[in-house]
Amino acid sequence: MATRTQSTTTSHHRHRSQREGYVNPSLRRTPTAAGFASSEGIRDTPWQHMTETYTWVLEQELAKQDRRNKKTEKWILEQQIFVGDGFERNWSAGTRQRDKGRSRRVWEDMVYTYGVEADRWMRQEEEARRVAIEREKAKARIQEELRKIDVRIRQKREAEKRKVAEETAKAFSYFREQERKDRAKREHTIVEAWNNYEARWAAIASSTEPLTFSTVAWPLLVPPKKPEDITPTAIMSFLLSPAHSQNQTRKDRLRNAQLRWHPDRFRRLMRKVVEKDQGAIEEGVGIVARCLNDLMAREKSVSR
Repeated sequence: MATRTQSTTTSHHRHRSQREGYVNPSLRRTPTAAGFASSEGIRDTPWQHMTETYTWVLEQELAKQDRRNKKTEKWILEQQIFVGDGFERNWSAGTRQRDKGRSRRVWEDMVYTYGVEADRWMRQEEEARRVAIEREKAKARIQEELRKIDVRIRQKREAEKRKVAEETAKAFSYFREQERKDRAKREHTIVEAWNNYEARWAAIASSTEPLTFSTVAWPLLVPPKKPEDITPTAIMSFLLSPAHSQNQTRKDRLRNAQLRWHPDRFRRLMRKVVEKDQGAIEEGVGIVARCLNDLMAREKSVSR
């Protein structure tokens, strides 16, 4: 117990001497490989090593605390000088006046700096607002231009559609008119061919001139050059055309044609046919008679 009290007392005196700038030479020690060596005049025992180690650790902690305390005191002193707090009461009047003036200048510099920063911030804020406004105006102009372009595109498309529609209507009207003219021309041709057909039959009955294959009034729109040109389609198109004989039914037209082209009745005209065309005319008359019989049978089946 006496040894521990003595070590504590020694450590206290050593710490106090260090804080006052004085260290007792008898208490100085140096670290060795086996620990801390004992001081001069003190016996080297295990308890003494432990005491000195504890004392050294405690001194290090006290030194750290002392440095922290000095930093804290310095910070407090700076704050008191800056704000001109009650710390000025412990100084002389001249020192307080100088520190007060220094604090005022520091405060004024800080206020000026904050003012400059505030002005700069306000200018930046105003510039940002101006840029934002200009950006919105530019955006509005772009949108307006896009809207105008869209309107022009729609107008152009509508104009093109109207133009196409007008051209289509004009072309349709033209083709319809051409069709009407063609139909009228075709009907006129058929009417002329029918009138010529009837007139030639009347002339054949009263004429004494010889008949040839080309002078026979065949029931066709285009006179045939040989018997193979006489087809059922051509006969039907000519005899049943709505362009002529509108006061007669289809059956009446076919019945009158059958009476005219019956082979037994047509034999009376064969004596007028030239010898070289007799075979072709007989073949053509047979084709016409068979086509008329088929057309009449079809008309009867349809009417049932």
